[in-house]
This record gives sequence, structure tokens and C-alpha cells, in this order.
Amino acid sequence: MSSSPLMVLFSDIGAFPFWLYDVSYTTLGIASVLAYLSYKACDMLVVRPYFSPLRSLRGPDKLDSYVFGHLPRIFKSSPGVPHEECAALYGPTFQYRGIGLSRMLFTMDPRAVAHIMNHSYDYPKPLLMRENLTHVLGEGVLVAEGDAHRRQRRIMNPCFGVAQIRDLMPIFWAKSFELRDIWLNVISESSGEAEIDVLRGLSRMTLDVIGLAGFNYNFNSLVDGETNELAKAFHNLSAPTSGLVQALKTLQARVPPLKLIPNSRRSTENRSREVMDRIGLQLVEEKKVALSQENGDVRELKSKNVEGRDLLSVLIKANMASDVKESARMTDHEMIGQITTMLLAGQDTTSTSVMWLLYELAKPNRKHIQERLRAEIVSSFLEESSMEELNALPYLDAVIRENLRINPVVESITRDAARDDIISLSTPIVDRNGVERREVRIGAGNSILLSIHAMNRDKTIWGEDAHEFNPERWFNPDSHPRSNEVPGVHSGIMTFIGGPRHCIGYRFALMEMKVLVFTLLRNMSYSLPTPAPEVKKRAGFITRPMVTVPDGTLKSYMPLIVKAVGEGQ
Repeated sequence: MSSSPLMVLFSDIGAFPFWLYDVSYTTLGIASVLAYLSYKACDMLVVRPYFSPLRSLRGPDKLDSYVFGHLPRIFKSSPGVPHEECAALYGPTFQYRGIGLSRMLFTMDPRAVAHIMNHSYDYPKPLLMRENLTHVLGEGVLVAEGDAHRRQRRIMNPCFGVAQIRDLMPIFWAKSFELRDIWLNVISESSGEAEIDVLRGLSRMTLDVIGLAGFNYNFNSLVDGETNELAKAFHNLSAPTSGLVQALKTLQARVPPLKLIPNSRRSTENRSREVMDRIGLQLVEEKKVALSQENGDVRELKSKNVEGRDLLSVLIKANMASDVKESARMTDHEMIGQITTMLLAGQDTTSTSVMWLLYELAKPNRKHIQERLRAEIVSSFLEESSMEELNALPYLDAVIRENLRINPVVESITRDAARDDIISLSTPIVDRNGVERREVRIGAGNSILLSIHAMNRDKTIWGEDAHEFNPERWFNPDSHPRSNEVPGVHSGIMTFIGGPRHCIGYRFALMEMKVLVFTLLRNMSYSLPTPAPEVKKRAGFITRPMVTVPDGTLKSYMPLIVKAVGEGQ
């Protein structure tokens, strides 16, 4: 056995300083880490940007940050504004610089967006985003990609069919009446009108609805507030975060050792996830037992024949159906992920969307729209109308569509190319070399940013009044013929996106919105306070209102003057 030179050197004095081994391994470890970081930095800052097929596209030259590229202006600005400004300069397809100066494709070209949406498994969510979403939401359908998404989606489809949503209508009506009565009571105690934070009430109402409709769980938050353990956990998970926290989470995902930095937000998320996982597993187990007692062996059912009182019951039945292979079934952890996903998608999005609608109708120049809508509602039929009767109200439908177009609650989506691809354009662009291009080459790993907000307000699609809240456009399809090119699953708008990954619960959301607007407009009118507060939109996971309160700080709420009218007086 040969000796190392160091051991030979120290053999004469009979003692080898073994700490030198420690120094060597420590030095080797540090050198390895530095070499890896140098390689990643060179790859990110030099190799990928220089060799990216996107390098010849035009785009803004001035960087906001050498770390975050152009992302700060996107996050700090009103939703869609930077994209619209750049599109006016460079056309509907251009490049941004992202984290580490990586090149990122932006497009609002309908043909390009349709290609990306319709080939969604070739354009998954970025890994960093999936990691952050999994930490918050678990392994639900919103996070899953590829075969896992296909499998989950196939099992979940029966939950959101027309028949199932029709069975949930009584829950929508009961909770909308409860919210109406609470507001009318506040008004009666304030001499006929009151300033009400409509976002708070709407958020509690939609939380109650998704609890009962989703898994027969009574939050009772309209009465009790967020005192329920599960309600508090969900509220903590979905609370808006600052741009600094978002930036830190992005960097932590890029550089895992940064996760060791103490972060109160992540600690809150961890505690909330523990609560939601514990209660979610309990709900799943209780549902399985209850379904077995009611229906015998649910495994004898066929997936097309499943039905139930709530979405989770339908989901469990569909998952255990005899014609579903064992390998295609969801795990309990995936089931829990669906509960969290239903809570987020079924509560925050709907409540915020209806809030933006009430805000639009409260503006002085929208008074005629509010009055016309109320007249249609009052003259139609009695309360607790059927799904078909609500869908037969043309102006209600037009107002809902227009609000979804002008105020999408999700500002943008990001995708990564899983492979090299060529994307065709409906509108040619001119690159940095002055060459006209009718297609864009994209490399595996390149990120793509799609702005729902900018596409929904694109004047080349919606006309010169694209930025105006105008329900009348829906009675004149010829005013926006290009909307047929938009790959949105609903009405040619991108709010529920499109392709295999379109919002699975969009019919649920539409009916809940219609019930809410029908109830709240029938009995009450809405106007802005005097003086009217400055309302800014903050685009995070959900586009929320930010209002400056008297002490100068920003608060996420929506104060409106609410007055009883007609039957509510």
C-alpha cells in the first residue's frame, strides 16, 4: 500500500496532522461550489443569451436590473401596460430579458398563442414556478404537467360538467342571499346607504361556496369571519406578498442554498400547508367512508355514471370507478392537492372578478350600464332562477363577458419550451437586422410570457375602444371579428386561457358570478365614495386592488357606497 507524500514527509516525526485532510476536502468543496456557480453564471449570462435563437428579435434595450432584466418594470407597472407599450414599438412579438439576462419571448400574436396553448405539454410551466406552486398548493391539477396532468384532468372532468353545476345552484343562491342580507342590514343601520368593503364580503361568500360545493365543508366565514382553522390557513396561503418576497422566492428557487435564509413568509406557508394537508386528508378519508356506506362498493361504478353532493364526492367516485386503471388513479396527496387548488381557483378568482365588476359599475360614467342591467334583472323572473333562465339574460351575459375581458384576474402566464420549435405568426415582425419574419424559432428552455391582460385589450382584435368597458360589443360580433382567432375557451377572451390546460372550472365560475351579480344588483346600487379613492391594480397570482388609506399605506380592499333599491329598501 503506497503512502501519500504528506504521510512520508511527516513519518519521521511520528505524527501526521490529519487536519490537513480536512483542509484539503474543505478547499475541494469550496472550489467545486465556486466552479459550479461560475459555470452556471457563464451559461446564464453568456452562453444562453448569445446563442439563443431569440437574440435577433427586437425588444427594450435598457435593463432595469442586471439580475432581473426587464422584470421589475413588468411587476411594478399596471397590468399589461409595459407589454402594450413595447408592442407599439416592436410589434406583437418581441423579446424581454429575464432573470440573469436570459432571453424571454413575449407574444400576443393570436396564431402564436394558439400554437403554444394547443401544444401545452410541449410548453409546461417553468420548473421554478412549479416548485413554488407545489409548495403552496400541493400536487393538484394546476401544478401537474404531462401524463400526470392528463391523468388528473381525465378523472376531474365529471366534477365540472353541466349536470353537476346545475345541482350546485342552490348553494350559489343561498350564499348570495346571505351576503345580500348582511349588506342590507349594514345599510339599514346607516340610514339607507353605507361604505362597504365589497371585496371582504365577496371573498367570504365565495369561500363558503367552494367549501360546501367543493367538499361539503362549512366554513361559515360570512358569519364567523376567518376563525375556522382551515379558513385561516387558506387565507395565509393566498394573502398578497410584496415584490421583495416574490423576488426572494424566485432567487431561492434558482439558488437552493438561499432557502436557508430565514423567511417569515415561507414559515407561514409551511404551517398553513401542514394544516391544509391534515384537514384535507381527513376530508378525503371521511368521504371514502361515507361513500362506501351510501353506495356500497363504489369501485363497481363506471366513471361516466358518477354523481354526488359535492365536487370531492364526484372526484373520489370517478377516481375509484371500475373502468379506471389502478395506475391512472390519483393518490391521496394528489386528492389533497385538488382541495387546495379548488379553494384557490374557486374563491379568490371569482370574488376578485365580481369585485372588479362592481367597481366598474360604480363609476359615474357607468351608471347607465348599472341601471340597464338592474332593469333586466328585476323584470325577468323570481329569485333562485335556473341555470337556463340565467343564461337567457342577454345583458347580464354581456356585462359578465366584458368584465372578464377588461379585468382578467390573472394578468399573465409563463411557459418554458420543452423542445426546439418554430412558431408561426399571423402578424409579421421586423427583427434587429431589418429582416421581416413570419415565424419565430425558439430553443428548448427558452421562457415565453403571455399577457392575458394585453391580449384582452389588443386594439387589433377588439377595436379602437378595446380599453373601454363596453358590454354593447357583445351584441355586435362584427366589431371584433379577430376575436375568433384568440384560443380562449370562452368568448374569444384569454381569461380562462385555452387548449388542453384551459380552466377546468370555468362553467362553475360563470354561474357563480351570474348568481352573485343577479342578487347584488337586484337589491342594491353601487357608487364610488367621495372623494373617490385611487385604486391601483397589483398583479400577483391574482390581480388585486391596492388603495391608499389615510396613513399613506396601501391596503388591498374595495370601498364602495352601497344603497338599497327596489325590494331591498
